[in-house]
Amino acid sequence: MSRLIVLTTPDSVPGYRLAGASTVPVVSTEEAASELLSLVDERGERGVIAIHEPFHLALDRDLRRRFDETTEPLVVPLPAGEPGEGDGGRRERLVKMLWQAVGYEITFDAEGGRG
Repeated sequence: MSRLIVLTTPDSVPGYRLAGASTVPVVSTEEAASELLSLVDERGERGVIAIHEPFHLALDRDLRRRFDETTEPLVVPLPAGEPGEGDGGRRERLVKMLWQAVGYEITFDAEGGRG
């Protein structure tokens, strides 16, 4: 069964767990790379692995290329939001990321219904 695993900073872990995702707290790019390789090569994870975007961007080029070229597991950067960036910018990046992963876009109106 596929699942979502989030490699993120320790302070973000509770929020992702509340949302139902499995989490792995990491504090550096090196630790994120090590955990990613462990999840895939040792544990055989095949679902979706989301990585805190700053860690993903700093991964070794060859490692990033390895996972950019495969869909099993699907490894995606998880937009972290930047200081001063409103929810709109982060939301737009998340929508774009989901559209790329799933292949279509789901929209919601202001009341939360599908549009």
